[in-house]
Formats: sequence, C-alpha cells, structure tokens
Amino acid sequence: MDIRIPLLALLALAASCKHAEPASPLAASSAPTGLAMFTRSAKVKTAKVSPKGTYVAALSEENGKRALTFVKSATREITHVLRPEGESTIGRFFWANDERVVIEMVDHEGSLAAPVSRGEIYAVDATGQGGKLIFGYRAGEAQVGSHIRKATPQAAWGSVISTLRNDPRKVLIEQTSMLETGDRLADIYKLDVYTGLETRVAQSPLAGADFLTDENGELRIASGRDESTTPRYFLFGENGWRELRQIQGFSNRSVPVGFLARERALYVTESVSDGFALYLVSIDTGERKVVSKNEIVPASSTVEDGPTGRVVAVEYDPDLPTYDFVDTAHPLCRILQGLLAASPNEHVRIVNATDDDRKAIVRVYSDRDPGRFFLVDVATMSAETIADARPWLKPDSMAEMSAFHLSAGDGFRIHGYITMPANTQPGTPPPLVVLPHGGPHQVRDYWDFDPEVQLLAHEGFAVLQVNYRGSGGYGLAYREAGYRKWGDRIVEDIIDATRFAVRKGFADPKRICIYGGSFGAYAALQGSILAPDLFRCAVGYAGIYDLGLLLKIGDVRLGRIGRGYVRTAVGEEEAALDKASPVRHADQIAARVLLIHGKKDERAPIEHAEALRDALAARGKPPEWLVESKEGHGFFEENARERMYERLVKFLKESTNPEKPVSSGR
Repeated sequence: MDIRIPLLALLALAASCKHAEPASPLAASSAPTGLAMFTRSAKVKTAKVSPKGTYVAALSEENGKRALTFVKSATREITHVLRPEGESTIGRFFWANDERVVIEMVDHEGSLAAPVSRGEIYAVDATGQGGKLIFGYRAGEAQVGSHIRKATPQAAWGSVISTLRNDPRKVLIEQTSMLETGDRLADIYKLDVYTGLETRVAQSPLAGADFLTDENGELRIASGRDESTTPRYFLFGENGWRELRQIQGFSNRSVPVGFLARERALYVTESVSDGFALYLVSIDTGERKVVSKNEIVPASSTVEDGPTGRVVAVEYDPDLPTYDFVDTAHPLCRILQGLLAASPNEHVRIVNATDDDRKAIVRVYSDRDPGRFFLVDVATMSAETIADARPWLKPDSMAEMSAFHLSAGDGFRIHGYITMPANTQPGTPPPLVVLPHGGPHQVRDYWDFDPEVQLLAHEGFAVLQVNYRGSGGYGLAYREAGYRKWGDRIVEDIIDATRFAVRKGFADPKRICIYGGSFGAYAALQGSILAPDLFRCAVGYAGIYDLGLLLKIGDVRLGRIGRGYVRTAVGEEEAALDKASPVRHADQIAARVLLIHGKKDERAPIEHAEALRDALAARGKPPEWLVESKEGHGFFEENARERMYERLVKFLKESTNPEKPVSSGR
C-alpha cells in the first residue's frame, strides 16, 4: 500500500503560512524525557473523517489542554481549531453530518484533578461557525415573546448513542436525570444538532443499559444486567420493547452485537462446543446462519458495511489480535488487508469511515508502537499519516510483549502476557513485576501498547500480566468462573502464572514484586498473603482491602444493580468476606508494602487504604504511603502521575535489590 506525504507535515507547513490559523495542535512540540515519556498523555487521542470525506477532525492534548483540529481533506487547509477555555474541555465527538460535529463536554473543577461530565453536548461546524451548547443544564434560549419552540435547559446527563444516516440534522442521545440518585432509567431522544430541540423515542427497559442501533443509527437493542447480574436483552420496535429471549432463534447463550433493519436480523455471539460463533439470526423465522467462528474467544469487535450494516470482518483477540475476513473484496477489508501487509508485526483498526466506505481513518499500532493515525483512500489504495499518538517514543526501543497459556493448579486454562526488558542476558533473568489488571469481571489485558508496562520494562523489569479466571473477553463461563473466588482461586491463578514465569526463566525468583490498581491492588496484597515466600514487595494503587466495606462505603453500593453485583460476584457472608480481606490478615504480609491512593476516590474510598495502613502499623510494619489530595480512582493530572511513578519505580528497585532486606526501607 502506498504511504504518502504525512498530513502532519502538511499541517505544520500550513500553520506557518502568513494567512493560516494559529499553529496546529498536531504539529511537533517539545518531547518529554525520563519517566514523563510514558506518563504524559498521548498527544493525539483519535481522529475521524466526515461522512462524505470533506473534513478530518483530530483530537489532541498537551499540558492537560485538549483541542479539536478540523482539516479540509482536499486542500489540507486547517479550517478551525476548537480550544475550549475555562473549565470545559472536549470529550467524545461525532460527525453528525459532513459539516457539523457534536461533542460531549467534560468539566474541570477545583477539588478534583480528573474532568467530570456534566452531561452537556456542544455542536459546531468544521469552519468554526454555529458553535452552540445544544444539551445540558446551561443550554437553551430565552423564549419570552416568541411562539417558536426553542431548546430548554435540562437537569440531566446527556450522552450520544449514534448518528443518524437518514437524518443529518439529528443524533440519537440518552439522558438520565440529575435529580434522582441510584439506578435510573435513561430516556432516549433525537437531538437537533442546530437548535437543540428534542424528539422523544423511548425509555430504557432497564437501568444502566447499553444500546445498539441498526445500520441507519436507529434504536434497536438495550442490554444490561439485573440485580442478580443476569444479562437481559431487549428489542425495540413499533410496539415498544420486548425481551429477546422471547424471539425464536435467540438462546440463553446469545449476546446481541448488531441489528440489520433491512433484513430484520440480529447478529449474536454464542459459546459453542468448539469455541465461539457469530450468527445472523432472523427475528421472524429464527433461521440462523454462521458468519464466523473462533476456538478460543468470542468476537471482540466487528467491521460493518456502512450502507447495509452487514458484517464484513470479525476481530478476535485470543493472544495477538486477528481478523476473519468475511467479505474479502469489501473496501474496508481491502484497507485492512493492505495495511496489515504493509505493516508486519503490527495491527490495524478502523476508527471510522465515510458513508460510502471509500475513505477511512485507521490506527496502526503494536505492542511496541503507541500508534499512528492514517487517512486511507480505497480507490488509490494509498494512506497518509495524520499524526502519531506519542511521537516522542521510538518503537525500536520499546519492549516486546509475548503471549502465554497455562493450566492453573486445578486445571483451569488461563492466559496472559510477558514483557521482557531490552538487553536481557541469557541465564540472567531480570526482576519481575506482576501486574494484575483491575475489574475484575469486565476487564482483561490485551496485546497493545501499554505505557505502564513499557515504563516498567524501560526501568529493567520483566512484566507479567495475567488474564485470570473472572476476566472479561473470554466468554461468560470464563468470567463467571471467578465469581466469589476473589480471595482464593483468582489470586492463585496469578500466583500459578508467576511460578510459571520463574520456571521458564523469565524472572529471578528472589526479585519479584506484585503491583496493581483497583482490583489489581487487592490482588497484589492478597497475593502477598497467599504466597508470602514469592513476593518481596506489594504495591496497591486505588485499591480495596476490606471486602466487607463494599456495601457500606463507595459508589458501587448506591444502586440496586451495584449491590446485586457485589452479592453475586463477591458474596455477602461475613466470615467469607473477612477471610478474603487483606486488612484482616495484615500479620501475614511479609512483603514491603507501598499504598497509593487518591483522597477523592469514590469507587474505592481512601478508608480502605487507611485501614490497611493502620493494621500494618499496629503490627510494626508500617507501609510506605502516597496520597494525592485532588485525585480520584486513579491519578489523572500528569505531574501527579509522574510523582507516583517516580515513587513506584524507586520502591520497586529498592525492594528487588537482593542485597537489601525485605523488611527495610519503611
């Protein structure tokens, strides 16, 4: 595939011209050094082409400030740069039509580092004209003396579900009331992107639902979980909602992933005897057609034909990501095949495409490359670079991520990745950081560029990531195998994988630490209890350490669904919760401990970390302690992240120094 002149260079050139707009945020800037190379946010978050291909919009960030740059595709002219001032900044954005973008705005507030959503939606033309807040508590216009209906302020959070192929003036949104607490039903509206007027479509059949639309962007599917975490799926039609379990051809193993209005058919994924399958199911007759299969995992995403919505390729993530090309001649498949051939050892994903699928924005990335965004023309089979996500990082100097599989102690098959630092000498295994992911049940680790993993590898550590039982991405049975196993079998999977890494020569058995965030922090401390001989140090970042507090403090307990999740996935028998809580067994922790927390954390309130700190101190083993006053569930502000990783790396290096006693340095 022909790779043409980088659009980034053209943008920089255009910005230097006498009559051009101010310098593009996409242009080159000073490169960070040291740990900041990894802790700094990606310069370019994403880019999208307009429905007819007239414009490209790219979202960038620098020094915590975001900008949306609009470029005319034909001339490479920068037509507008949106740089919000004050407390508001740019969240997700969507092309409503070929000239107008809608943006979900997020706000910075003084007491919290991370921006928070106020549910406001802003719209603006690619030329910068017609900028207007079209939804939210500050939207609306005075209506005195006018008979023309105008938008009114809404005490609600708004979020875009989909654009509408047959109605370029509107987008489909969901909104939930700010005046209620706990579980709330969403109302679905069509929102005029010029006036802010709304047309009601429906109310969600269950709280916390996700929505799927058909090929035209119209509402079709609502999916969610009830109080017992049982999946529920509903189909929307002329007579309102009906549960999909009532439809012939839809089984209790079916998970809907798409809907074709023209064909009145559902795409569903299911577990089958030899793996997982994607089916197309008629909602009238129940007829089922196999579209694609994989032996290990269900489909992680699909690529659809724009006009019809038909699936033309299926992406799977068993270890390394791969595609099953259902329609090899389709323009989008040609794009993917061409770029995959031109970029060996990398992966390609389509970000978005024009309505006719003749142009697309794609991201090319790997475990060592944070990614580049390309504008691709199918007719000429050419691609030109828009921007690099992190242009200061050099892929050749990054570490390689390799996949592994093993049978855990009870025979359960688990998956994971090992990343080895550069210049590892044969026969001299490096120190190891075991990095369990958060979640645990809707999350998994993937083969991708992970700045945290690369930072640790850059500092000389091997990094082990384990998709323990309970992880997402491997089907319902895999996920449910971790229910009520938080304190034992899940953590034992991580321990089994760690011992596997030692046997394979990936790690020095005398220099192993375990570190994680959220549930990963819990697993780190619980792992140091179950295997005190294995880990020289344990680091908990934004962690939960007392399972009995899950239904007493924090935001999970505020809704029926959250409380039901805790009862189903964790349990509520007091003795079992105490047995699985690190804070109750601090006397069994032999490893050095570092606790990192944000004082504004609502998911895992700081009381968890304080309780574990006090329990360790009472036993004469006070942990090292790092708290940021304005941070929540994970650190957002770049300087805070850099401080955190400086402290983390120092602690890990001290703890894996074989000449230093484990109990020292507190």
